This record gives sequence, C-alpha cells and structure tokens, in this order.
Amino acid sequence: MIRYHRAGSLTRRQVLAWGSGTALGLVLAQGGFAAEEVSLDEFMALSERLLGGGASPSDQYGADYLQHLLDEGLGADLAALAKGGSDSTLESRIIGQWYTGLAADDTVVTYTDALMWEALDYTKPMGWCGGETGYWADAPEGEA
Repeated sequence: MIRYHRAGSLTRRQVLAWGSGTALGLVLAQGGFAAEEVSLDEFMALSERLLGGGASPSDQYGADYLQHLLDEGLGADLAALAKGGSDSTLESRIIGQWYTGLAADDTVVTYTDALMWEALDYTKPMGWCGGETGYWADAPEGEA
C-alpha cells in the first residue's frame, strides 16, 4: 500500500534525516571556517612593529595581553593585522596595553613593568622605592 502525503508535510524520518545531514555537514565544514588566530611569536612581532624600536615588549606579559584579546574574539583581526593589515582601533588597543600594563578588559597584567615608566624616565611607579631614604634630596648625576 502506498501512502500519500499532503504537499508540505514531512514524516518524522524525513525530518531526522534532514537534521542529521545538516549537522554532519556543519561538523565536516567546521575546519574550513575555523577562525584564524595569531601565535604568541606573531603577536610579539606585531607588538614590536607597533611600538617602534624604542620599547622592548616582554613575552611574559605578551602572552597575557594576547590571551585577553583572543578571549574577546579578536583572533582573526589580530591575524590580519600581523599579516600587514590595518586596524587603527586595534593597533591603539595593543599599544595602550603595553604602555599602561592593562589588558583589554582592564585587568592589570603589570604595573611596575608597564612601558609608560620607560617613557616617563623622570618618575617611577607609586610605591616603588627610588633609592635609599632621602635619595630625592640630591640632584641626579649630571644635573647639579
């Protein structure tokens, strides 16, 4: 006996077959659409390029900065930037991280080793000892 179905109606088997086929297709295609991410070495090279020759970024903090950016879903944007692309907003964020010591979500990665202290050579981080008691009373060498 042949069963006829009304136009537009699906059997349970047809729905399951369609759903399984779709799921399988998505799983198999996932590798082709995986987001490209940047490695620590690529991020460090990008950071050195953005910071110019005067600053010396540290791998110790670079891994934390990179992880925070990846956690925000910026892996593909970072990869494009590392390959020579341009994104002034992301570039500014990366430079800001290195100079302030704050990660993308304002997590403190470092305070005393932030690059701002290299740029502000006339001062030091608060709470950081500059020398023996009374060191500040004497003029710096060469500036008497």
